[in-house]
Parts: sequence; C-alpha cells; structure tokens
Amino acid sequence: MARNYSKVLLITANVGSIFEDPEKMLPIWLREFLSTVVKLEPDFLAIHCQEVGGKNYQESMQHVNKFIKMLLASEELRPYDKARVFLDEDFTAVEKFTALGSLYFIHHAVKVVEIFDFYDKKFVPVEGKEVLSGNIEHVRIKEKAKFAKDFFPDSVWSRKGFIRTRWNLQHTLFDLVNIHLFHDVSNIAAMETSPSMYSLFRERALLHTVERFELDDYDIIPLFMFGDFNFRLDTNQLVQQLTAHAEEQRVAGKKNDISKVIFRQKDNGKVVLTVGKKDFHHCTHNDLFSSHNAMKLKKYDQEPEACRSKLFEYDVTFPPSYPFSEDTEDGTSYMTTRCPGWCDRIMMSHSAVGLLLPDNKSSPDYKMIGTHICMGDHKPIYLNLKIRQRAGNESGVEEPLDESQAPREPQLLPVKQVISINGEEVEASSLDQINIHDFTTFEQEEFLGNDFIDTFRRRRIGSSKTGRSFKNVAKSVLHSENFIEAIKKHYSHRSDSEPDSEDDEKPPTVGLAAAAMSLVGPIIQRGSMRGSESERTAADGGNCQDEDAAELNTNMNNSIARRCSDNVRDSSAFAEDVPHGNGAAESDALPPSAASGGKPEPSADKKLHPPRSSAATTISGSAHGCGCCRIL
Repeated sequence: MARNYSKVLLITANVGSIFEDPEKMLPIWLREFLSTVVKLEPDFLAIHCQEVGGKNYQESMQHVNKFIKMLLASEELRPYDKARVFLDEDFTAVEKFTALGSLYFIHHAVKVVEIFDFYDKKFVPVEGKEVLSGNIEHVRIKEKAKFAKDFFPDSVWSRKGFIRTRWNLQHTLFDLVNIHLFHDVSNIAAMETSPSMYSLFRERALLHTVERFELDDYDIIPLFMFGDFNFRLDTNQLVQQLTAHAEEQRVAGKKNDISKVIFRQKDNGKVVLTVGKKDFHHCTHNDLFSSHNAMKLKKYDQEPEACRSKLFEYDVTFPPSYPFSEDTEDGTSYMTTRCPGWCDRIMMSHSAVGLLLPDNKSSPDYKMIGTHICMGDHKPIYLNLKIRQRAGNESGVEEPLDESQAPREPQLLPVKQVISINGEEVEASSLDQINIHDFTTFEQEEFLGNDFIDTFRRRRIGSSKTGRSFKNVAKSVLHSENFIEAIKKHYSHRSDSEPDSEDDEKPPTVGLAAAAMSLVGPIIQRGSMRGSESERTAADGGNCQDEDAAELNTNMNNSIARRCSDNVRDSSAFAEDVPHGNGAAESDALPPSAASGGKPEPSADKKLHPPRSSAATTISGSAHGCGCCRIL
C-alpha cells in the first residue's frame, strides 16, 4: 500500500575539525554518518555543514574535494540518484564567504521533487546529481547571505551567514535554511552579564534572518532552520551556581586586562573553576557535562527562548554537542576551552509542524550522531521526520501523484552515472581522476595558496613556463577593467558622512598603471599573432586546446587590446585616487550575471546588507556562472 508521507532526515554538522586531520577523521566521520543514513532509510536527506574546509580553510579547503567525492561514491548513498550540493568555498571573496555547505540527496523512489529558482521565482525539476562549488554567488537555485558587518561582535568579519533552498517534495513545499551564528569570543566577557553580549548578537542576527524571510518577495511557506546556532549556556548564571561557596581571584594580563579568573573553595583553597578567554575548566568537568548530568544544566540553555514565537524545537534529550575532544581515541570527553553548550540545533517554523504526520505515541527522533565516537569538536545532530505529501501545496503543480512510495524493491536500481560539477558533466566512474576544484571558480585566484593549486588536476592557475596562463592573463585584464571602473564610481560617490582627514594615507601614483601594463603587454602580443599549436599550448601550460585558443583569438583580438589600452590611459588620469589594499574586495560596480539578465542577487538585504555583485567567472560556461566572461 502506498505511503502518504515522505521520510525526511535533517542533519546539522559543523565539520571544521575533520579537515584538520582528514586522513584520520574523514573515514571515522563518514562511517558514523552513513551508518545513520542506512539505519533510517530516508527518502530525502538534507545535510547542513558549517566550517567547510576547516578552521584553517586557506590550507585545508583542498580536502573538501575528498570529502565530497567519498560521499558521492559511497555505496550507502547509491540508491540516491538525485543530488544537489552547494559549497560556499571562495575564501578569496572575504565579504561573501560563509564556509557553508548544504547537501541534499533524494532517493530514486521519489518521483516528484523540484527546487526553487530565486531569480525566475519558479520551481525547476531536480534530475541527476549536481555539485555547485567555489564561488556560488550567481547560482540561481539558492539564496545566500553573509551577515552584515555590524551584526558581528566588535564588527570583525568571520564566516557567519545562511544559505536557503526551497523544495517541492511530493507536492509539499518547504524551505531549508543552513545557518551559522556567532561564537563567544571570550569566556570572561561571556560571564560578565546575563544574557551575555554574544547572546544578544546571536538573537539579533537570528530574528533578523527569520523576519527577512517573512518580508521578502517570496511566498511564505513552512521553514526548517538547522545549523550551528552557537547557543551557549548562560555563563553568568552557571558560574554563580558552580562557585556559590568559592572565592574569586582575578589574574591581570600583560595589557592590564583580566587574563584569567580563578575560583577557589573558601575552606580548603581547592580550585573549583578556572575561566580564561579560551579556558573553561571545572574540577569535575566531564562528569558535570556528561549525558546523565547535562539535563540538570538545561535550565541555563536560555537562548532559544528569544525566538520561541518564531521557531519551534522538539525537546533536547542529548548532551551538549560542543566542544568535544578532537582526539580520535576519545569520543566522550569535552575540551576545557569553552563552556559546553547545545550549539547545534534543528528548529522549524510553527507552520512546518503542521506538515508532519501526527504521531500520538512519540515525538520524532531528535538525536546525536556518534555519541561515543570522535566526530570532531561538534557532534552532528539529526531530526528524523515523516512529512505529509500534498501538504500546503501552493506551487500549482497539477500532475497526479505517482504511486511512488510503494514498498521498495530489495535490489538497487540503476542510478545516473553522470555528475555535473559547476555545469561540467563528469562520469561518476571517473571521480577518482578529477578534482572538483578543477571546475571551480574563485573570485581572486591569485590569492589561492600553492598547496591548494597543486591539487588541481585538469587546470592550472599559472603556466609552469611563464607563471601565468593565457586564459588567466585575459581574465586578470577584464578584472582590472572592472576594478578601475569601480574605483571611479567609488570616489565619485564618497559618503558625506565620511570625515576628511589630513592623516589619510596617500596611495601610490604609478602602481596601478604599471600593473595594468604588465597585464596588457602579453595580451596585445598574443592578440596580434596566431602562433603554432605548440606555442599556444605551451603558453597555457599544456591545457589550452585549439578550440579555446581560436575562440579567444576570435573574440578578443579586436577588443581586448583596445579596452586594456583605454584602461591604462584612464588609470593614469586618477592614479592618485587608487587606495591601498585589495580594490577588488571593495568593488561595488562589477558586472551582474548575464544568466540573471542583470538582476541583482536576490539574497542581498537592501537595508542592512547592500547588494554586491560577484566578479566570478565560470570555466565551464555553466548557466549558473557569470555569462559575460564565459569564453574564459
């Protein structure tokens, strides 16, 4: 008999630790994760990852390739013939980078599944497997935003933001939001007030995000929000309870600040608790926060209360999910760097509760993965749901629901063997021979480290002979042109609120023109002659094919030299106004995606987060990329 519901498994996992020691951590983490999937057999699997690429992402982002390929090639996920993977990996785009990864796998038994195009405001079918990685600013089937700088404690950037996708699963619509909120920078500062200043920053960002969805141009539908909320226990109240019979000793630091607070028993002087900026150590630390005692501390888990009117959460019965030991031999101990807390949560709008199949006997499983296994400093959390089909359908989909949820056949059905990576189709059997970053675009590739670049297999950032490929020199010229135009705009629209200061640093007067000429020279030389095949191939490090060279020559011979020369002349007219530092990161005049018809990125918040276009290009010429630079 056909089912009238879909089995949906939601998982949130801060994966930062597993990229620090991937040789040990990846196999352990994947084994526990995949065993959970096999046990629960979902129709729709959603994994929201935070800190993709690790804490030291510039060195560790290269390991994301192995992580994704191991998932796609796993036997356990073979029945899932449809997938969408979103990886915000472009750490060179500082003002946009969130390090979020949203991964979705759909079982072959599911017949009706669509994902929303936020530009055209319509659902599109989900077929096959697609990986969208690197710079994903112009991907149309997601909404992404980094929190505006004034949301951050001390207005210091970090990788915090959200990615939203919208789904039609068996004629039931819902949003899935991957979110990462701010952490506590200092334990000492966190214990000074109740609630802490960090708690207030998180509350503000969370409520802003929910209200943003309520006020945007899209229909309001049920929402599931899961990720690393970074919710912490009320440290002020907790410390008061733990040290009720202790004396406080404050230790001064080198800069006349407080470096450590030590609490000693009044009767015997024994240290009960030590609190430092990154130190929180109770004398019975692991026992205090262990699973059998942790529920006694649940009364200090007060941050979710601020959003109860907006979001619902099932009862938490698992121990604090952070910060566990990163020792692969220890899966149960907590580190003494932070006060343990229930950081990783799965919440939903009140309307989403109405999508769930009523179960009068029990609540859905809301549990921890790898309770006794090292999964990194965060343990993944899952919520196993049964979502009704045809619940709250507003998509206008009229075709009748297929008898798709009949009992599954025991054998594995054939699955599609082609995977699309940023628009480039790759045979699944060839995954071992490629690197997903071969098809990935970064906004400023010159800032990629050599170790990262050396992992690429099918492309190079620079030629071994010249140090720069023909394609990338051309891309740099176009990027320089955009940069120059942006500088003009920036300085002709100086904010009236910006104070003029005689102490402002004076920018160099000739650096830009010289840099532009270093880019223009090779283009003019190559654009005015057609070398032999071997010369063209050598100029591109052996990777520029005949068709690429011919297309580049045809499209650029008569325009690049003129455009670049114009830019050099223009640059000399205002070279004194060019600021120090990375101008590309400050640009607000880069070209919009041709694929979006010049529309602004819909994820931009006009009030608190002004829209900023991406300078990204797409090597494969994907429809998700920047069409103006597709030939490159």
